[in-house]
Amino acid sequence: MEEIKIVNGILVTSQGKTRGGLTIGGGKISGLGDDARLSRARKEIDARGCFILPGIIDPHTHLGRDKEELFRTQCRSESISAALGGITTMMTTARFGNPTEARLAAYRKAKEIGRSFSFIDFKFNAFMTNQKHLDEIDALMEEGVSSFKLMMAYTREEAKQIGLEGIDWGYAYKLFERISRLGPPAMAQIHCEEPEIIHLLRNQLMEKGRADIAAWTESRPSLCETMQLCDAAVLAQALKTPLYIVHISAKESVEALRFFKGKNPAIYGETCPHYLTLQRNPACGILAKVNPPLRDLPDQDRIWAGLGEGTLDTVGSDHVVYLREDKEKGIWKAPAGFGAIGATLPLLVSEGIHKGRLTWEQLVRATSENVAKIFQLFPRKGCLQIGSDADIIIVDPEREWILGTETLQSSADFSVYEGKRVKGKVVNTFVRGNLIVDEGRLIAEKAIGEYAGTRG
Repeated sequence: MEEIKIVNGILVTSQGKTRGGLTIGGGKISGLGDDARLSRARKEIDARGCFILPGIIDPHTHLGRDKEELFRTQCRSESISAALGGITTMMTTARFGNPTEARLAAYRKAKEIGRSFSFIDFKFNAFMTNQKHLDEIDALMEEGVSSFKLMMAYTREEAKQIGLEGIDWGYAYKLFERISRLGPPAMAQIHCEEPEIIHLLRNQLMEKGRADIAAWTESRPSLCETMQLCDAAVLAQALKTPLYIVHISAKESVEALRFFKGKNPAIYGETCPHYLTLQRNPACGILAKVNPPLRDLPDQDRIWAGLGEGTLDTVGSDHVVYLREDKEKGIWKAPAGFGAIGATLPLLVSEGIHKGRLTWEQLVRATSENVAKIFQLFPRKGCLQIGSDADIIIVDPEREWILGTETLQSSADFSVYEGKRVKGKVVNTFVRGNLIVDEGRLIAEKAIGEYAGTRG
């Protein structure tokens, strides 16, 4: 007899939808298909009127910033917010300690913390800023860290603000070359924004006395993102390096990515929910300061289309917890970013599926299957297959609710989506067969997260 049986739902994969259900045993999907053919189970869940999806894998979060204690508390708080939003695995980084020193010990410590405090599975991406970081790539790979990120946009004061060292294309060349020699699952990641133009425009706007949220967008125009995307794509193609480009925000960047995908199948693009749903001059003002900045309706339309056609591969939240007091420092000094990890699925369902911009199959492809394949977790995760981890969510597509700090349950004390009504809500979340969210409420009493590295 199986442990759990889910019946009367609509199973969704990237290939299509079918009526039926599944069974769970030993933390894995043990049966799949027509309800009448499923084995008996000790517990049965009726998913009538709901969709059964593989759990979301969020490829892009920032927990704890530069403090170990903050990393510990956010492993708990943000994994709960994630689980309520249907996320069963999140990828983050460990920046606590001295980020300019070797990072192996920090990632080992972060693994211990994650296993003790996270309610969902997790995996790490590593920031790369100096030779010490390059020297420990092999050791990090053995720990299951396989993606290595360059923050090209951060130089001068912006780099100091987040505790990183500014880097150049010579360093990027060395990293890409090293990753190419290592082979899969090693992969480069890059935040694309050209810093020198940003520095020039920022100073010009500051001299004019501009301090509004729209000035932030004007200081970081689309061309800065697209220029660096093209540079990175050319380098990756020349060195045969798998490349993952984070948080694409501009229509020109989508077109550039489409061009380079025609030449290099190992280049991948990610966007974020805020580039699909928010524009410059949002009602929440400076709270929505983010890098790259919010843009305009034509950018949104092209990003939705890029997601549907497959030019954009994934959706990541770029979740980072800041408080209102952090954002009160003014547009030029306030930190960039905000928390919204639990809003990804409801926004994609409400603004994408219900408005005809996205299908359920495309949603599964962008939030689960593609992420698992790109980060070498497939088919253990990211799909509904017999033998895969029972990372499963049940979604009521018609349930309406309000996004905000109270409902998202992050440790952030504001939400850029405060008061937004959405249609589509996670009813149940399973992580490796463990039911941790039931009827939209956390029922797990303790953390069950495990490291989802390809090794280690």
